[in-house]
Amino acid sequence: MKYMDMLALLGVGGAHPGGLHLTKRLLEKEEITSETSILDIGCGTGQTSAYLYCRYGCEITACDINATMVQKANKRFKQLKLPCKAIIEDIEDLSFDDESFDIILLESVAAFTNLSSSLRECKRVLKKGGIILAIETVKEPQMTEEDERLVSEFYHFQSIPNEMEWVEYWKKAGFSTVVSRHEHKIEEEGENIDFGTDFDLSDEIPSNVYDLLDDHERLTKKYQNLLGFCIFRCIS
Repeated sequence: MKYMDMLALLGVGGAHPGGLHLTKRLLEKEEITSETSILDIGCGTGQTSAYLYCRYGCEITACDINATMVQKANKRFKQLKLPCKAIIEDIEDLSFDDESFDIILLESVAAFTNLSSSLRECKRVLKKGGIILAIETVKEPQMTEEDERLVSEFYHFQSIPNEMEWVEYWKKAGFSTVVSRHEHKIEEEGENIDFGTDFDLSDEIPSNVYDLLDDHERLTKKYQNLLGFCIFRCIS
């Protein structure tokens, strides 16, 4: 049982730093019309994709490597009567043609992958002048090698770069402009629903899923000052 399997079985939506609230803030700064083609990689249960279609009426392609997440995203689209469909894709080997999308969204996705492969694939399928918006985990300077090892083993991160290491990965993948903003946490505004996490529980959930959830909450508290996140806006 891996952390991502737990998220899928619990049907967690909005699990990335800042939740839907932060995603909305980032999207509002972009020029999105009904003609804009957006690829939502690691779409999870489809929360962001559903919002994008309802808000902008744009062309959405939702994908995730986890079949349970894809099933739950399609369930969400069907319930909302949206003409969207989620499909299974591997960010390190995408099936899309070169220069297919205007915008790519990565909400806490790339850190779980081989960055050299995944960021290069994103660059390939992004149109010239296209934009990637990414919200990704970064390690703080005080994190020790042992801390990094323990966190990586639990979450199955392939790496936890710091902010400048992330920037170098983006540049090596071929992005001409990389703007980053380092955050430690997003201050919540009262009872704003956009900060909440929604759930779509599977019919059968093994008991060790809840053990893993307890471990996640414990690690989150223990390493709250050692892990932050960055918002990256990268232009192809």
